[in-house]
Amino acid sequence: MDVFCENKAFDLAQARQILTQACSLGFPVKIHADEFDNLGGASLAVELGAASADHLVKTSDADIAALGQSDTVAVSLPCTPFGLAESEYTPAQKILDAGGILALATDLNPGTTWNESMQFVIALSCRMLKLTPAQAIAASTINSAHAIRRADRIGSLEPGKQADLLILSVPDYRHLGYRYGTNLVKQVVKRGRVYSVDVGYYRTA
Repeated sequence: MDVFCENKAFDLAQARQILTQACSLGFPVKIHADEFDNLGGASLAVELGAASADHLVKTSDADIAALGQSDTVAVSLPCTPFGLAESEYTPAQKILDAGGILALATDLNPGTTWNESMQFVIALSCRMLKLTPAQAIAASTINSAHAIRRADRIGSLEPGKQADLLILSVPDYRHLGYRYGTNLVKQVVKRGRVYSVDVGYYRTA
């Protein structure tokens, strides 16, 4: 269950009511909050043990401290302020300094950010969130898996995990933070099957 806690959407009391009921029914919960106003949604997410709190542009220092002491993942959606021509982005360094788990996602939607490229998300986060390429890649992979509570199966290359990976046409991983506007993916491996982007076939690994 996911609630958008924001002025002109669900206020904090409404978000609490919905998410508390969802928790009582056994649903994992998430919240979108602090995109335009700080209503306390991030702290509510921590209180309820939410998998993630997303957006987090206007998040207060108190909310950041709460996130840093929890397992709730702070998901930055940098393409949303970019798409809206806003000047403020998630205070990613504050979240990291507080010990928070930072993830990245596209927030793909036709209303505010029609971006389908995680490659662009990584490049944008290196510029506007001041992440290193390594931080941005970790936020896009293993930390994003934590945000949907599947880090035990996906998000990193480890024995026993699902074989999901990308093979890129680049000489160095740092190109992901440097280049944008073109698709660098050469092959996709999904559940051990290899899909070639160039010729559109797959084979079993």
